[in-house]
Parts: sequence; structure tokens; C-alpha cells
Amino acid sequence: SSDLRAARARLPSEFVPLARAFNAMAAQLSQRERELIASNDRLTVMASIDVLSGLANRRGFQSRLDFEWMRAQQYGSELALLMIDADEFKVYNDSHGHQAGDALLKVIGEAMLANMRRGTDLAARYGGDEFAVLLPGTTLEGAAKIADQIREHFNRVCREKHLEAGAKISIGGACLVPERGVVHTALLTAADEALYRAKDGGRNRTELADTAFKGSQDTRQPLTQAA
Repeated sequence: SSDLRAARARLPSEFVPLARAFNAMAAQLSQRERELIASNDRLTVMASIDVLSGLANRRGFQSRLDFEWMRAQQYGSELALLMIDADEFKVYNDSHGHQAGDALLKVIGEAMLANMRRGTDLAARYGGDEFAVLLPGTTLEGAAKIADQIREHFNRVCREKHLEAGAKISIGGACLVPERGVVHTALLTAADEALYRAKDGGRNRTELADTAFKGSQDTRQPLTQAA
């Protein structure tokens, strides 16, 4: 800049090379700092992604749930959650091998991503063969429709890819308007309980929370059975 050139002009000639060297070092450090920041940003994103499915991992899901929970509290809006589990996955994995098991998990992720309609929706691998879909600003009825679409997509792709018999999923859903003082484990617990009801009811189905959450449907919805 003109200020730097003026300052350099006032330096004794023997100090000019040293000043240039310092300026070059400063520029390199600034560039290095930007590279480190960019690298840290990439590492943060990578640390929140599940490699197998390409979805957010549990860490990424938890971070997003914290944010969406606070936002729903602030605006008094609904927050829906679907918990998805591969039916009898251990039996499937042991019978057909880990490669087939991984293929099944990838199809679940594909079915979830195919039905994420908005940028605020989040599909995540919660752990093992369990997955989660976070749906801000979505009613229980809306979440139920997405659950059915996910199962329909999953079943269709399984047929197209000729996956082994027994490739099925169950889904549990819940929705609430978070109130002050209520922690998000209430939503997780409700969706988990609905998921286990789906499994106890015969698997390969969707079950919705019957708890009367504020801002959600306050009666249990009819079960939906896969074709």
C-alpha cells in the first residue's frame, strides 16, 4: 500500500531488505492462517458425517437437534422426529454377511435423503442400524407422510437391487412444540417408544407417539403397514 511504501522510503537503505523479508513472512503467515481455518472447517464437517451412509452422524445430529430445539422454543414452532431401525439387522447381517448389511444401511440412507424436502430437514445415522430424521416446523401428520415415503422408497429400492429377503425397516415418530424447561430427550424418548411399539406390533411399519404433546396431534395415528 502507499502507507507501507512511504514507511519503507523513510527506512535507511540497509533496513529495506529486512523490511521486505518481514512483510513477506507476514503475508505467508496470513495465508497459512486462512488455510488452517479452512482446514479446521473441513475437519469439523467431516467429523459430523457418517462415512458409510453419507448422512450426518450422531455428533452432527445432536448439534443440529440442540439448535433446532432452541429455535422451536423461541418461535413456538413444531419439531418432529422420526427414528428408523433396520428390522432384525443382526440376523440379516449374520445370515448374509457384512457386505450385504452395509448395502442395506446405504439403502436406508438413500431412502431418507430422497425424501428430505427442505434444507432444514436433517437425515442422520444415529448409531449402528438406527437412523433419525429431524423435521423442524413439521406436524405429526406431515412426519407420518414422510415416514411412509421413506419406507416405500426403501422397499422399492430393495426390490430393484434384489436385496435379500428380510430387508425391512420400522419407524417411530413424535412431534412437539418445545416449552421452556423441557429438554429434548422428551422428543427422543417419545420417538424411541413409538419405534419399539412398531417392532412389537410386527415390524415393517410406522408407529406414532400417542403422548399428547403441545402443538402435535394428541391421539395415536393409525398404523401403516408396508405392502
